[in-house]
Amino acid sequence: MPEIKPHHVAAWRDQLLGQGLANSSIVRKMTVPRSLFSYLQTYGYVGANPAHSDFVAAPAVPRDGKTLGLTPEDYRRLLDAPSTDTPTGIRDRAILAVFTYTGCRVGELTRLRVGDYLQTGGHRILNIRGKGGKERRIPLHAEAVERLEAWLEKADIRYERPTAMFRPPMTSRRAGRDGFVTRFLTRRAIQSLVENYVDGLGLDPHVTVHSLRVTALTTAGERGSDIIDLQDFAGHAGPRTTLTYIRSRHRLRSRRRNVEQ
Repeated sequence: MPEIKPHHVAAWRDQLLGQGLANSSIVRKMTVPRSLFSYLQTYGYVGANPAHSDFVAAPAVPRDGKTLGLTPEDYRRLLDAPSTDTPTGIRDRAILAVFTYTGCRVGELTRLRVGDYLQTGGHRILNIRGKGGKERRIPLHAEAVERLEAWLEKADIRYERPTAMFRPPMTSRRAGRDGFVTRFLTRRAIQSLVENYVDGLGLDPHVTVHSLRVTALTTAGERGSDIIDLQDFAGHAGPRTTLTYIRSRHRLRSRRRNVEQ
């Protein structure tokens, strides 16, 4: 171990850069030797940590993430894209509203049960189960309440509290007119429905379901929420993760494709 010096670590870093790895990937790799030497120091190793940032600088990683966000105008178009004439359209309107007003992860949305929609102190809330089984309760905007109420009424599942909130139609061609299967929608199904609406509106194809979470957190930040509130809202373990979701106004864009009218 003593023969490993900071210049060896720096050379390895430069080699990774030369191979075209992303800065974020290199930073993750550099944490391995740094953590190893920290561990060894805990158990008696008296040498310096050659991978410590005091000796070897890690490549810069922009705090602003890469996921494309939506402008308020395009987000509104997306929110209103599902039809109100079909049961699946009413379901999809509720799904998009939950993403918009809770900033939840797609996995969290797929796990929602009817019983997670609650009333407390005169407010409607959603009980969201996040990573590691942690739960958080998020008060709902009036539009989200209206759309959830419409979905529960149309699907006739209001009192099926232990069952899936959002579920697939019995047959896709009937768009839910013949009812819904009592099982949870999959992540892939949610991703596909968002992709279909994005494509139908001619939005940038790089807009994904994760873009909805990014836009929700950015919008909440612009409206005055502090970073700790945003961290709780997002269900993040620390504020540094939350900061990677916040876009400046010029990063909230969704270029449109040329669509023949």
